[in-house]
Amino acid sequence: MLAAGGLSLYSGQAAQGALHDERRTDHSGKRPNILLILADDLGYGDISCFRGGSPWISVVPGQNDITISTPCIDRLAGEGVSFTDFHSNDAVCSPTRASLLTGKYNQRTGVCNVLGQLGNAMVKVAKPGEIPFTGLRPEEMTVAEILKDNGYRTGCFGKWHLGPMETHHPLLNGFDEFVGVEGSAGDNFSMEQKGKSYFYRGRTTAKAPGGWFTDVLADEAVRFMQKNDDAPFFAYVPFTAPHLPYVGPNDKAIADAWDEKGDSPRSDLYRAYKDVVEGMDKAVGRIIDALKRSDLFENTLILFSSDNGPVDHGSPGGFSGRKTNLFEAGTRVPTIACWQGKIKAGTVCREPAMSMDLFSTICGAANIMVPAQVLADGVDLCPVLTQSKGMERRLLFWERPAGVSMKNFHIRRAAVRDGRWKLLQDRSGTPFRLFDLSADPREEHDLASSMPEKVTQLRSAFEEWKKRVYADAPWDYDEYLDRFEKAGILVREKH
Repeated sequence: MLAAGGLSLYSGQAAQGALHDERRTDHSGKRPNILLILADDLGYGDISCFRGGSPWISVVPGQNDITISTPCIDRLAGEGVSFTDFHSNDAVCSPTRASLLTGKYNQRTGVCNVLGQLGNAMVKVAKPGEIPFTGLRPEEMTVAEILKDNGYRTGCFGKWHLGPMETHHPLLNGFDEFVGVEGSAGDNFSMEQKGKSYFYRGRTTAKAPGGWFTDVLADEAVRFMQKNDDAPFFAYVPFTAPHLPYVGPNDKAIADAWDEKGDSPRSDLYRAYKDVVEGMDKAVGRIIDALKRSDLFENTLILFSSDNGPVDHGSPGGFSGRKTNLFEAGTRVPTIACWQGKIKAGTVCREPAMSMDLFSTICGAANIMVPAQVLADGVDLCPVLTQSKGMERRLLFWERPAGVSMKNFHIRRAAVRDGRWKLLQDRSGTPFRLFDLSADPREEHDLASSMPEKVTQLRSAFEEWKKRVYADAPWDYDEYLDRFEKAGILVREKH
């Protein structure tokens, strides 16, 4: 595992403008292409180079004779920078995707649980004449919209999961092209259920090509990037791999016979998980190789990350936790940036960063000022990437339901990061714990009782942050807790 120590402290919005202006003079000339690849439920330890020579071990230890190799992603890291302390904005998928595309804490966007569990609940409690919140609002400005407004071709190839296609389609959110699915990839081959396709090409469903879905997405991304067009491109490739049901590239026969009633058509889930991760690695390799063959690699900023940590069969990479919780493995995700000639090859960045930072980083790389009305929470990492600069201190925050089910929506998990220090509450009403991640990356030694002033400081900062972000949300959290309770969607615990 790459070292978790040596964490530096840095600031957020206050420093963003100055860093951006300084960087703008360094990257003039031809605008770069942008390729953003997002894995789904990929663990920190699932990528070989992030394990640092340690064996692959899953969240729930299973067959110890299995290892996972990712030579293509490792090679990408060798040609760029590996982030050892990069975090998703949430420990589940939709909220992180909202943050990544808007540059905001997901709470500001209203996407604070998986859509459609949240969307379905909102529809159920909507008042007559009220338009329920079901996904990313049209008022939100995505990074795709900003790039498109500045002359970029934009394409999304993969999993959307930010609201129903009828009302929240990627083509309504700044993308010129879309090939993929609203949420699940199902059997990963036919992309049909009861004879109805859920594979989209543009605004409508179509017959899927029949190949393994991850390979299909890679092919579509390559096609889009290699178009004979003078305009630079932004290709967003949110894979569904390695998310359940673990249908690998050689599983077409069993996938076609699977009725999708179970979690997976395979019983050897650890080996199935290996097949999916290694298949995704090869797909990433084909995309990068295509860029090189087309002489596009040098002028392309390539970003690779995951929407959250692993479920049972993925690897936490030596940290504690998993998807849905806020221990390190729930949000610490393998992240890479590669930009030949701009980012020094084979470097390691130990700065704490989050998914929302990629929004401002992409704008920064493209020499586009973030519009003032966006009020992005993330920062432009370009000075760190291209000039090896450190960043000033800032606090990072998380708050989410305990789990995914809406019945637990009122039970919250919270975390605050202040450099080496992390304050964690795993469930509403339980004590806050304090960890020194530089000495205790597995979060095993609670220091709260010996450092009460630090706990008080971070708790106060969290409450102030929470007031700000929820005040900007498109719906009132407390009001909707009452609505959900009256509708029987959740039952508050009585104390």
